[in-house]
Amino acid sequence: MFLDESGKGSGSEGGPGAKPPAKPGGNAPVVALRMEDITHWVVERVAKMPRDHKFAIGDKLVEACLDVTCALVEATYVRDKLALLAQASRGLVRGRVLARLANRSRLLSHDQLAHFERETLEVGRMLGGWTRSVRRR
Repeated sequence: MFLDESGKGSGSEGGPGAKPPAKPGGNAPVVALRMEDITHWVVERVAKMPRDHKFAIGDKLVEACLDVTCALVEATYVRDKLALLAQASRGLVRGRVLARLANRSRLLSHDQLAHFERETLEVGRMLGGWTRSVRRR
């Protein structure tokens, strides 16, 4: 039984030693979940691109976002995080360059590019904070 704020049981019993229900996203940090959302958004946009550009620019953009997401998730579970965080940072820059190319090729609208840049800028800030925190240890 789980205790609510008042100290009373919530009625959700899982037996002795039961663990609380898992959070969505597991133990991944917020920055990894945020990047996962961006990656999903990019995959949806790339799916709508014309075939000739989808494979040249679109797939590379998806790959860059997946690389960043995977590096952030992996950094959650290892001791030596700096190399993975640096890899994620480089992938984020690569993704921004590819998004600008997609915009210049008229594969992403100006609004879509602005959305991608806003979101990746926030991920970059969070990534920078995580990196500084790891360096201080």
